Amino acid sequence: MPLEMMRCPTCEGGLGSVRDRLECEGGHRFPVAGGIARFCPPATYADSFGYEWTRFPKVQLDSHEGRVSEGTFKEKTGLGPADVKGKTVLDAGCGMGRFSDVVARWGASTVVAADLSRAVEPASDNLMKHDSVAVVQADLFGLPVAKESFDIVFSIGVLHHTPSTFDALQRIAEYVKPGGRLCVWVYSRRLQLTLAGGEVIRLFTRRMKEDQLLRTISTMAPKVHSIKEQWPRLAPFVNAIVPVSNHADEEWRILDTFDWYSPQYQWKHSEEEVKGWFRQLGFTEVTSQAIPVSVSGLRQYVGDGSARVSSPEYGQGNGWK
Repeated sequence: MPLEMMRCPTCEGGLGSVRDRLECEGGHRFPVAGGIARFCPPATYADSFGYEWTRFPKVQLDSHEGRVSEGTFKEKTGLGPADVKGKTVLDAGCGMGRFSDVVARWGASTVVAADLSRAVEPASDNLMKHDSVAVVQADLFGLPVAKESFDIVFSIGVLHHTPSTFDALQRIAEYVKPGGRLCVWVYSRRLQLTLAGGEVIRLFTRRMKEDQLLRTISTMAPKVHSIKEQWPRLAPFVNAIVPVSNHADEEWRILDTFDWYSPQYQWKHSEEEVKGWFRQLGFTEVTSQAIPVSVSGLRQYVGDGSARVSSPEYGQGNGWK
């Protein structure tokens, strides 16, 4: 990533490279470790994702599993190769880099892949083949890039895992150029009913140590999946009581199930709620995709060009557990 695109997340000053760190004019310093610039503490509420993606670093990569991630990206953003080619793109919450890999292969000119967790380490390994991609470990609430720098900002399956979905959306919206596009996918409020038992189980699992939870899921998930296969009519009831991924690949199934039970935060939202947030932030042409809740919009100038507004009053954490 060109240094002229980078900004200090503390004071928004320009950043320069000094030996094994980045430093701004105001004296704020950020280490570069393992070839990755680090702008956040080593331990955060997103630690379970760091564990998850270092444990399953390549399961969801298209090079490992056909073109599943490419298809998912199209379905949840509405974007295709022609929309991405030659564009500057921010992947807000990249995980192990599956979607940054997609847009890099589609010809994006610059891709910044940012994540709060240690997932940046497998992401860096997975994306090093793309000269257009820069991986940074940073908080979405303080990214080390200049405002209004990106033609496309996307966040798939991430914002609902922050302390406030709306506040996270508001922050990443600031990095979209006027006329650029913001695309997000968050959990649907419908899951509170269809996977109701998981809400109760999560009261316990989100407090478990990651290795203990993974061992439990690795034992439980195949058994629950087997029950659903043997008695398909019972599957909706089993899903509601003990949600387990239905993915055909066993390793992916365990990964998805761990991803459901491990996060500290897991808000749910309606399509109307999220589309309302986009409009509140000054976006136009707000549309949704077939998979709920996938919303996108075009950034317009709001007053002095800022997209920051007051948080909505409704909803615990601006969302629903």
